Amino acid sequence: MTRITWSRERQQQSLLGQLSGFWKGDIWDMRASPLPTRFSPKTKQRRLRFDCKSATINGELKYACWKKFSDGDWRNTQELGRVHRMVKWLNSLDALPASLTSRALDEWRGLYTTYLRQRGMYHLGTTSRMDREQRPCVTSRDSHYISTLRQVHTTLENAYDDRPEHEKDVWNLQRMAVPISLSLSNVTLSFHRIQQPWLRKTVKTYIRYCLPIFAEGTCRTRLQSLTCFAEFLMQERPTGTAKAITRKLLIEYLSYLPTRVCISVRKCHLLNLRNFLETAARERWLPIPSERMIFDEEIPRPPKPQPRYLPAAILDQLNSHLGNLKAPWMQMVLILQECGMRISELLQLPLSCLTQDTRGTFYLQFLQGKMKREHTIPVSQEIARVVQEQQQVVRAAGNATTLLFPSSKGRVIKQQSFSQRINRLAFDHQIRDANGKLFRFQSHQFRHTVGTRMINLGVPHHFIQRYLGHLGPEMTSRYAHIHDATMRDKLSEYLQGTLVDVTGKVVPDEGPLDTGDLRWFTRNVLAQALPNGYCAIPVIAGPCPHPNACLNCAHFRTDASFLDVHKAELRDTERVITKANANGWTRQIEMNERKRNNLVNIVTSLERPHA
Repeated sequence: MTRITWSRERQQQSLLGQLSGFWKGDIWDMRASPLPTRFSPKTKQRRLRFDCKSATINGELKYACWKKFSDGDWRNTQELGRVHRMVKWLNSLDALPASLTSRALDEWRGLYTTYLRQRGMYHLGTTSRMDREQRPCVTSRDSHYISTLRQVHTTLENAYDDRPEHEKDVWNLQRMAVPISLSLSNVTLSFHRIQQPWLRKTVKTYIRYCLPIFAEGTCRTRLQSLTCFAEFLMQERPTGTAKAITRKLLIEYLSYLPTRVCISVRKCHLLNLRNFLETAARERWLPIPSERMIFDEEIPRPPKPQPRYLPAAILDQLNSHLGNLKAPWMQMVLILQECGMRISELLQLPLSCLTQDTRGTFYLQFLQGKMKREHTIPVSQEIARVVQEQQQVVRAAGNATTLLFPSSKGRVIKQQSFSQRINRLAFDHQIRDANGKLFRFQSHQFRHTVGTRMINLGVPHHFIQRYLGHLGPEMTSRYAHIHDATMRDKLSEYLQGTLVDVTGKVVPDEGPLDTGDLRWFTRNVLAQALPNGYCAIPVIAGPCPHPNACLNCAHFRTDASFLDVHKAELRDTERVITKANANGWTRQIEMNERKRNNLVNIVTSLERPHA
């Protein structure tokens, strides 16, 4: 690992040169801070004093604290006390180096831990989470004081290390301007586990080559595969060089992998390794043969993956306890259930994501992560209300954020946080599967559930692919092979049909989505099927509160495919009215005359040719 070299000139250029005004002083009154913080005017601990006996370390502490506050990582008074404690500890040492980076973090940590223990101030914290077996798991974490030391030391190392990012052993993808989901907890790529210098250098070159071409997740997976190969080399050829990569060695690797990973991961590792070797040979990064050394028949074929949709019984249990989730977690689950977007897309929804066309239909607009383009989908009025309520909450809080679901710091909520919340709900309320086992939720299951539901409704494959943002038809086919029998064969009949309401008025299709597929989706998938037409109240809204009153309902829609049904119902209604007149049934006459008028309007409109 490269040691950071300190010099006074470097400190002035890389650190202190960035401090100005308020941040240059030795005493910071955080009530007067130029940054938005949570310091109450009444709080006693509001001043941060920099009085370390080492002037150079004092400057480093100023820079690190400015960086943490300006980046929004520190926003309250707790960190002030921790910095003061660290300064007291540094002043208690007999001698201090010119820079905190002159010693490794582990060495500083050992000294500080001893100091804190001697004063009875070293206390481990705890973190509660749900493990993979759906059990509450409490793990220990280091003292808050040590955490502050670690953050300061890491900040200083990053500031002094002015090498290009791709020369470092840990890459910060945000600094490299690599598109990455901010909902991920880890935005770095680490090459530390590749111990062979020659291999680490080549893997860095390869990953740097891949980053502009492939998604961040693909590059991360490729690095994991090559790390596994590097660990195999350290075990079998600890002193080997690139010349050790032969067909014989790779056959040994084929036997090594089954003892380490499952069949699907094995397939991924071999394909990624083959791509790496062939690219390295082609670009002459390594002195290895250019011919293929891992053949197709050696790539394992795992079972075809099945869609991980949520069973109806699980959804019923979840929805019955959904009220126990606080906002915004409940709103997130409701949106996932209807829209099936990726969790990264949901967590990064913009505050202004909701739009409406002239007919009153609502749409969500967001950036599809894998497709890397703006996407628009129709949503029900219920989901529109959920979004509008969350918009009001965010705007009322007065935070300068562009997110619909910001964290307490105004940033993107992490995917791991969402998973922990919903699985804690499953544990607390004992949501169990058909075998009585506690169910563990994964956010992608909602997406699979929406895809399967759309297949059941007969939505064409190519539209599901487009709606869900699949790059190819392979993923869509995971849903399709289950319910192929329910597919509608005559999509054109639905695209060409004219919808009318109960007054006979044609319901226009124009909106922000002007393609035939999306108009069909808005009309048919969000609408519930009826014997004589469609209900514009979405399926997700549940049963109709006014059953058997469709022909008097503003949400009713129908088209020419139901014309014969309407004519027959009109004849029956006229017979009922005749009988009601003969018997003087005033209420029956009133209700059925309104129904007859609407039927006449519908039949007349559907028989009339429409442009």
